[in-house]
Amino acid sequence: MKMFLLAAALAFPALARGAAAKCTPQAVSAAKKTTLTMPNGKTIKIDLVDTPMSREVGLMCVTKMKHDYGMLFVFPQDMFLNFWMKNTLVSLDILWIGADKRITVIHERLKSSTVATPDDQVATAGGRGQYVLELAAGEAKRRKLKAGDVLKFEVVIPEK
Repeated sequence: MKMFLLAAALAFPALARGAAAKCTPQAVSAAKKTTLTMPNGKTIKIDLVDTPMSREVGLMCVTKMKHDYGMLFVFPQDMFLNFWMKNTLVSLDILWIGADKRITVIHERLKSSTVATPDDQVATAGGRGQYVLELAAGEAKRRKLKAGDVLKFEVVIPEK
């Protein structure tokens, strides 16, 4: 992926550059899995990423996403999070979700990028939340998701 807490990106710029150059899709297959329930009661399968390394890699190198799949980034607390989409090969919708599991911000159809994409052309998006959900581009609109909607899922909150 690409994801960096704003402070982490400022404090560890070499780590950010190194992560963007790697392509390790094995991280996705090794992720913890659960189910997320939408406001309309429909469910999707999600991978949970809750460690600094798994959050950093996220959906890097994934070339195709199913409409009933997502990746949920789990953080120790509610905070401002900025995602940088370097080496994210698919276009995504990204939703920030507060500790109360209400959607706070939705960024739709963020463009894909590769390692070769110049840094100033890589999509970035930010918002406040304890969770961030990545879905295939167009899924937020197709599912009629909006800020304030409540999503249901069970996760263990990582320690700080």
